[in-house]
Amino acid sequence: SDFFNCGTNYGAGKYDLTIVGPNRFLRRFTGDATKAGKTCSATASYAAAPDTGKTALWFKLGNTGTSAVTYTVTSNQYRTGSWTYTVQPGATVSDYFNQVALCNGWYDFTVTVSSDTTWSQRFTGHLETGTPSTTG
Repeated sequence: SDFFNCGTNYGAGKYDLTIVGPNRFLRRFTGDATKAGKTCSATASYAAAPDTGKTALWFKLGNTGTSAVTYTVTSNQYRTGSWTYTVQPGATVSDYFNQVALCNGWYDFTVTVSSDTTWSQRFTGHLETGTPSTTG
């Protein structure tokens, strides 16, 4: 792990950071560290889905603030739709997407919060299962 200093002494707290890697891996983080960037978090990981046992993309949405936060997870490609989650203060909410079963493992989602239009996190890539796959 690493960190990127975006405190008020660096760009007045505003940040726009993109990380790229192989197999269309992309993570993009935008926001303002003086607003939702202080209290909101979204992480993506791979783990077995409880209904199929197959590898799925999991999102964990967190809120360390003092009021509820509404997150929206929007599919940018490979499937359609958006999903809304309300996270209470001091809580986290997790959900998963069966991208292997539905989209040959490819995913592209953006997570936003209703309380701060500058805050977003994009998660793009491919779930590797060790079996042959289709190009995305």
